[in-house]
Amino acid sequence: MKRHISFLFSFLFLFLFSISFALTEKDFKHSMNFYQKLVNKKVSVEELIFTLEKILKKYSDIGVNLTPVREKLLTLRKFKISRDFYRKLEARGTSLDERIAALKRILIKFRNIDVDLSGMEKNLEQLQEKKVGKGEEIEEIGEFRVEEGTGTPEIEKDLEEFELEGEMSISEVEEEVEEFEEFKP
Repeated sequence: MKRHISFLFSFLFLFLFSISFALTEKDFKHSMNFYQKLVNKKVSVEELIFTLEKILKKYSDIGVNLTPVREKLLTLRKFKISRDFYRKLEARGTSLDERIAALKRILIKFRNIDVDLSGMEKNLEQLQEKKVGKGEEIEEIGEFRVEEGTGTPEIEKDLEEFELEGEMSISEVEEEVEEFEEFKP
């Protein structure tokens, strides 16, 4: 009888022990809330990936649907690869247009991701401003002159014929230009 009681107590102890330490769906929700707090704190993508991997390992044996966790993890990994590729482009010194296009693709593709994209958006704005700034520099240059021999042969031939024909004098050209002055914005 004593033996049965000790066996019963052992079984009861093991049963209560397994119940008290078993992971539940409520625990899973707490873990996902912790993950969401990390997202709100705008931690790095590496930290988010690490956290989701831990959650995935921890709750793989209980009957919780982990599909959303797997999807988030896959998306974060793809984002990390894209971000790292952009950094390589940047390190190589690729053109502004290529970097702008790459950043736009990343921002469009991952616009609904849990990662803070404000740094990439700021970088895109800076690159676009830099590109526009270069355009303004070109517009500020007063007059472009074509050096002899640098134009296409057809343009140079037409220019020579025009000069040889001498159909219009400089004063006549200036008069025609003045007639069109009224149409300028």
